[in-house]
Amino acid sequence: MTDEAALFRTLSGPEHQQVRLPTIKALIESGWDHGQLRWKPEWRVPQSPHDAAKREGGKSFAGWPVDLVIFDDPQHAGDWEHILAICEFKQPTLAEGVSQLEIYLAREPRARMGYWSNGSDDVRVYKLADGTFKKLRNKGLPHPGENFSQPSEKPLTYGDLVTPKPGQLRTSFKRLLDAIVARDSKSTRSESQLNELCNLLLLKLESDSIAFYDSSKPVAFQLSPQGETATARAMKEQFNNLKKLRPEVFAEHREGSLDLDDHTIQDVVYELSNLNLLNVGPEAISSAFQVFRRANLKAGEGQYFTPQRVISAAVRMMDIRLEDKIIDPACGTGGFLTEAFLSLVREIPEEKAAQARTWAHRQVYGVDKDSINVKLTRAIMVGLGDGSVNVHIGDSIREDRWAKDYQHLQQPLTDGSFTVVITNPPFGKNLKVGKTDSRRNKYTIAAAASRKAGEYVDLEIGLIFLERAYRLLMKGGRLGIVLPETYFFSPTYKWLPNWLEDRFALRGILNIPMEAFQGFCRAKTNFYVFEKK
Repeated sequence: MTDEAALFRTLSGPEHQQVRLPTIKALIESGWDHGQLRWKPEWRVPQSPHDAAKREGGKSFAGWPVDLVIFDDPQHAGDWEHILAICEFKQPTLAEGVSQLEIYLAREPRARMGYWSNGSDDVRVYKLADGTFKKLRNKGLPHPGENFSQPSEKPLTYGDLVTPKPGQLRTSFKRLLDAIVARDSKSTRSESQLNELCNLLLLKLESDSIAFYDSSKPVAFQLSPQGETATARAMKEQFNNLKKLRPEVFAEHREGSLDLDDHTIQDVVYELSNLNLLNVGPEAISSAFQVFRRANLKAGEGQYFTPQRVISAAVRMMDIRLEDKIIDPACGTGGFLTEAFLSLVREIPEEKAAQARTWAHRQVYGVDKDSINVKLTRAIMVGLGDGSVNVHIGDSIREDRWAKDYQHLQQPLTDGSFTVVITNPPFGKNLKVGKTDSRRNKYTIAAAASRKAGEYVDLEIGLIFLERAYRLLMKGGRLGIVLPETYFFSPTYKWLPNWLEDRFALRGILNIPMEAFQGFCRAKTNFYVFEKK
């Protein structure tokens, strides 16, 4: 028996033979791939949010069987995050069929459309961008390439936006990244894909911020009723305006227009348009965005994101105050800087909130070599209340290159100008600063590690950051730094206590479980708090 014959072999029940099987055959003839269609075994839709959570956790759950499910790509068939449409071929009335589809669509967060038919009559039920439903009778079978992402019946305003549930934003970002990697025809390089998604996130943040102050007007970041070409054109125009409105966010970047195809832009806007990113908080945005960064991480570069629980505990140990001026010279996506600001907001009276925003604008600094990290950090700081002007692209270690390559670092990174340095620098046995760079930049710690007087050695970059922090701090300033425990206990580094003795007093240690960086790094680390002598 051929595959096609097996696909259409007789099943029990008239609905299967008279409706489902002819529909499946017609769908394939119209261009759908066999692999996109799931009908045997039947897909099961979670019966409750609790069941949905159990499914997402990989556990068994109670579910309703569905006659047919269409996935967005054969590669993702069987993955609930890639369901495109749900089809039912039961015999109830049309009204009952519509009601059933609405229930199923509400339980399947990624599904865009439901289709019901009894063989002679049919109805499409679209889940609109605002979560409501739109019904269209007797429009026939859906075809590949149709626009399943439909705008809301009325333009979205700020009051229509909903705060994402825990983990929802992260899940949305993961699905969007998968979609762009699999389908976008313009952006094919990983770095470019991440950069363009970040640009769309910036657009969404700006749209929510403007809408917050005038909740009666339609939000800018939403689907156009004229279709995906109009949506993409509107987003590109908004992005060009954003570069002019927020030059501080795009400083040191050479941005063109949005370099994604129209379909991808439509998909992102549909996914994010009805979410309120102001209410979700910067921690959740930063955490969700790490989905993008992890897709591009290379362990050899030592880029390990610090978990939020570690960040929160570390910032509490640093006792950040309004009079402090802080810097993270390897800021990543700005986790420490964000939490430092939030720690102040939580502690000071509401009437002094403006002081906290002024503090962020004047007293918070960050540097990172990764342009996407810097862009995201700037975006989050803008959402917090500014501070973005002090986050820079650059190499905070190789000072000899600043005059030529990073002139914007020369004034902000003046020696002895900070009261707090807090950082999780890149580290790894093979991630080192060469002895030539250490000699050019006069890093005494690389000389202390040498067995011969006057010579420098190649040294782990995490240790070099100890001296960079020492230079940046004023007398009595505090350093909080994540470093491998082996630096302080291994005989290989027996020279380190002597170097530290003249410069720092150890004030505290925060034990970080090895599981904290699981998947990135196997080294046992701690958060060390020093005071500059």
